[in-house]
Amino acid sequence: MDYFYSKTQDNDLWLGFKPQYGWVIYDRKLPSNKSVHGEVYWIKCSDWTFFKDKGSNWNYPEYSFVVSYLKDIETNQQKENEEKALSILDEYINKKRNEMDLKYIETIHNNYLEKKGFSPRSVLKAKSGRRESGCWECKNTVDNKYDYECSTCRWIICSSCGACKQFGCIERKN
Repeated sequence: MDYFYSKTQDNDLWLGFKPQYGWVIYDRKLPSNKSVHGEVYWIKCSDWTFFKDKGSNWNYPEYSFVVSYLKDIETNQQKENEEKALSILDEYINKKRNEMDLKYIETIHNNYLEKKGFSPRSVLKAKSGRRESGCWECKNTVDNKYDYECSTCRWIICSSCGACKQFGCIERKN
C-alpha cells in the first residue's frame, strides 16, 4: 500500500473511488486544479473522460482514497481491486497523462462556452507564429506555443479557466 502513497504524492495525483464513477483521479497538475475551492476537474478512469465537481464534495464517503477504499472492501475483492488500481495509476502516469492535454482543454473550453451561452467548439494547435498574452478573464498567462486555440475565433484558450475571446467567441471573418 505504500506504493500508492509514494506514487500519488510523487506525481501530484490523488487516486480514489467514487461510487457513481468507479476509479477516479484528481490531477493537481491541471491548471484549474491548483485550488480545491470552487469546481475542480476529475478523471473518470473507466473511459478516461473529465467531469467536474465542487472541491467541497471531495470527502468520504463520496470519494475514498485508494488505500482507504481497499481496506473497506471485502477481503476476497482486495487483491483484484489493488491490481486494477495499480494498473490504472501506472497507465495514467506513463501514458494517459500526456494524451489527455487536448481532452482537458476541450472540456474546460466547452464548459466555459456553455456558461456563456455558446455551443461547443473544437480546439487546435497554432500553425502560425507564436503569440503570448494574458487571459482577459482570469489574468493567467496564455501562450500558443503551449496552449491550444479556439477553432472558431482563433484566440488562445486559457488552460486555467477555458476562456477564449473577450465578449464572446464568434466566427472569425477572413
